[in-house]
Amino acid sequence: MYANGFFEQQQRRSPTSFALVVALHAAGLGAVILAGSTQFIQQERDPLVVRNIPILPDPQPIVQDEPVDTPRPERRDTVVTPTRPEGPANDNTATTGQSEPTQPTGPIGERNVEPARDPPRDPPPPVRREAQLDPRYARDLQPPYPAPELRAERDGVVRIRLTIAPNGRVTAVERLSATSEHFWRATQQQALNRWRFRPATLDGRPVQGVKVMTVNFRIQDA
Repeated sequence: MYANGFFEQQQRRSPTSFALVVALHAAGLGAVILAGSTQFIQQERDPLVVRNIPILPDPQPIVQDEPVDTPRPERRDTVVTPTRPEGPANDNTATTGQSEPTQPTGPIGERNVEPARDPPRDPPPPVRREAQLDPRYARDLQPPYPAPELRAERDGVVRIRLTIAPNGRVTAVERLSATSEHFWRATQQQALNRWRFRPATLDGRPVQGVKVMTVNFRIQDA
């Protein structure tokens, strides 16, 4: 009966136990499969190189030569005796034992050097003033009207160049233009005989000058 009861209990629990055993085996098999699929990566390293480093010998000590005293040459002072030129001695020269005066000494470059001087400046240009009509002779400026032109009732214009001396008188008359010969002759004679000027000056000194003038003849002013 005991045996029968035991087997009965085993037969009742056998399906659950069987399932548990199958699950445990399946889990173990899965673990084995996962363990087999795992790969280990090994890190590569540089190969070890071994080199022989030579050992340098110890430096040799530096030996310095001891200074050797060299004999110095003896210093001898040379005395130069001045010699006098050969020839008869001058009776007028007295020997006093004094030497001739020497040139003044000083630093090199300072003897016989004149002080710097400013460069010479250019003189100012001369002041020139042109000749001007003397107002005391203004009434004599207009020449007399030529008779032929007055009868013809013609006006005229004369342009001349005058040379004026330092005394203010006209020394030459040059014709530049004229309406007629009669107007030109009347103007020329009047300038040489009656015109007076204040002469041109150069730095206040009277000099010869040149002046250009125009003379108008109008029939209404005659």
